[in-house]
Amino acid sequence: MSATQRAPKTVQRVAFSFEEFAKQVGKDRTWVYRQVKAGRIRAITGYGSALIPASEVERIFGKGAA
Repeated sequence: MSATQRAPKTVQRVAFSFEEFAKQVGKDRTWVYRQVKAGRIRAITGYGSALIPASEVERIFGKGAA
């Protein structure tokens, strides 16, 4: 297969920004921050940024939700 005929790869998300997570669950970004602070949603933090693992979406909303 040549470079121009490659099949597109599907990439599964492993983490979401707070804003992306909020849009996915139909809530405001502030709601997500409150849930993380309260310990209801786990976030990965480091280097001045924070992400919510896709596993949290599956844990909260069931398999296939991410």
